[in-house]
Amino acid sequence: MEVDFYKEGETLIVIPTGKLDTIQAPKFGEALSSLLEVQPQACLLDLSKVTFLSSSGLQVLLAGAKMSKKNESDFAVFGMNKMLDEVFHLSGFHHFIPAFKSKEDALASTRDSITD
Repeated sequence: MEVDFYKEGETLIVIPTGKLDTIQAPKFGEALSSLLEVQPQACLLDLSKVTFLSSSGLQVLLAGAKMSKKNESDFAVFGMNKMLDEVFHLSGFHHFIPAFKSKEDALASTRDSITD
């Protein structure tokens, strides 16, 4: 599991690569938690390089969303492949974490909420 990140304006973009499974999810969770400690205005997860998403991976996403909410930051995901999107929706996570097709859509959503 690799985790890259960069800032685009006040938005933190986090890019995990590989599987978010029982073995890798805790490592990603630690990295995400550390990145969220700086309390960005928004955090977007680019899931386009994630090849598998288990319940452990979903728990890490939820923990990131909760931490962001506590810090009054926006949190969303984008770029999921079809399998990840199905897992995300079947588990009901789309009710808790906004999901977008593209980075541009996710950025537009965060900009809208920041200006509201």
